[in-house]
Amino acid sequence: MRIPFLILTILVLSLQCKAPVASPLVRDKETNILFYFHNIHADKDSSSVLVAQNANATAHARGIVAFSSVYVFDNVITEGPSITSKVLGNAQGMYVGTAKDGYTILMAIDVEITTGPFNGSSFVLFSRNPLRSTRELPVIGGRGAFRMAEGYGMLRTVCVHCLNSVNPASGDVIEYNVTLWHH
Repeated sequence: MRIPFLILTILVLSLQCKAPVASPLVRDKETNILFYFHNIHADKDSSSVLVAQNANATAHARGIVAFSSVYVFDNVITEGPSITSKVLGNAQGMYVGTAKDGYTILMAIDVEITTGPFNGSSFVLFSRNPLRSTRELPVIGGRGAFRMAEGYGMLRTVCVHCLNSVNPASGDVIEYNVTLWHH
């Protein structure tokens, strides 16, 4: 009696192991969005603000973002690198200095498009962001037209503490080239 039950159990389990795998998310549309992120650290009307930092952070105050520093931001995104370019929307989120050398942050960013066919839609990027190079952040979701979006953003620093007539002297400009797959 035990042998037939054991054989039946093994047969059922082996059939389960060969069950078809659920198909991956169907990607109906691919959208590429190029924009410029303006991170302003001014005395007045800053778009990025330090909200927390460990008292010992100054011991690691090398690089660009001191270890343990937490910033929140509400930055404008534009069509071109100039702050006077056409506004496409805004980017809200936070970044944390996660490396003692000051050159890596952990970044969470919600990018909302406020113009054109994607008006009112947003997508979220979240990952480690090494500031010394061209970097890639994954798209982990979205809302509106970008609901359940997947994809990636390639980031390139255009300038740090930009000094020219069209960008604030204490602002950084980052180019985002984002590829989204969505329904």
